[in-house]
Amino acid sequence: MRNLFIFLFISFGLYSCNHEKSVSFTINGQIEDVEDSTKLFLTYFTFNNGNWNERTDTTYVKNNKFYFKGSINDLTAAYLVLNHIGVTIYLEPVTMKLVIDKNDLYAYKLSGTNAEKESVELGRIVSANMKIHDQIADSINKIYNQIYLHNDDSTLVDSLMKIADQLRAEYTISAKKIDSIRLDFIEKHNTYQIVPHLVFLLARDNDIIHIDTVAAIYNNLPEQSKTTLLGKLALEQIKQAERSLNRKDLLAGDIAPDFTRVSMQGDTIRLSDYRGKSCILLDFWASWCGPCIKGMPDIKNINNEHNKKLKIIGISLDQSREKWLKAINEHQIGLWAQILSAYDNNYFGNERDLTEMYNIEIIPTYFFIDKQGKVIDIWHSIDKEELNEIDKILK
Repeated sequence: MRNLFIFLFISFGLYSCNHEKSVSFTINGQIEDVEDSTKLFLTYFTFNNGNWNERTDTTYVKNNKFYFKGSINDLTAAYLVLNHIGVTIYLEPVTMKLVIDKNDLYAYKLSGTNAEKESVELGRIVSANMKIHDQIADSINKIYNQIYLHNDDSTLVDSLMKIADQLRAEYTISAKKIDSIRLDFIEKHNTYQIVPHLVFLLARDNDIIHIDTVAAIYNNLPEQSKTTLLGKLALEQIKQAERSLNRKDLLAGDIAPDFTRVSMQGDTIRLSDYRGKSCILLDFWASWCGPCIKGMPDIKNINNEHNKKLKIIGISLDQSREKWLKAINEHQIGLWAQILSAYDNNYFGNERDLTEMYNIEIIPTYFFIDKQGKVIDIWHSIDKEELNEIDKILK
């Protein structure tokens, strides 16, 4: 699973290689008993110039009303968020009315779309499980916030990590239940408009249902479903998952793949330029990754102690440049080179993305590389053992 805390249940596509059609959608919303200026977020994909891009629109409640307007190509799944709770809704390029219950976002009422009756039918059987899933995810995030706040208390951190491990196990069990419900829904309602989006979700979380099974499900969809925007997105996600499974793991002793990126500081970073000069520590992280942020103080200490013999390169999986830069500033980690993993501004990776080149499955992941460009070791945390190894090599 690319990330435990990603809940972007969204979809996009294109009509043809030569023609992209965008039509405006409008949401007139209503929500009772909330303060003016309460924020709502709507996240969805756009497809432009051959790239899939994540877009998040923000609006504010005023007099118990809110408003969204944007451009989409066709029936599209979006993720609506209020007070850190999110729910999938299906948008069409029409004017829609959305009524929200602030105490139960899953009890929303959306009118003006043809696909909503399908979404309501799915919601009846999956919403209870989704609520439990959200609660577990929220608990995990809170635990990692506590770990970050009490990073200097090793006894408490160890205790909190045990709780986090237990919650992650519960999260996986919950995810399996939800995917089982989706799978059953697909089999019973193969022709529904929203089904390709459910296939996309199964492909995205392919460590639960194997991607070969998901690909077979996609192949059995009606041809009309495959040509929709949701269908095209599902296929793209399947292709990415298949590439991920076919990638070869980097091992200690392998030559670290070369790459070139421009850092947030404006410098050109080319890995091969450091050969014969210094060792390298690659830190794959993201602004939304609790364990990554927890490890930053150790990275700072390593940088302070070994900056003459070791070059650190932070490689972020963030899709949002704004969130990436904010995290760098907030955690004061601009002391070493910071770059983005993505080669271009495309949601789906390719062979030039550093996460694909280095076969990153979980974060944080650290690659310790010698002066000859060979991988010395690979870690997912930096503790005493790893610090001792760094000290031994660099002394």
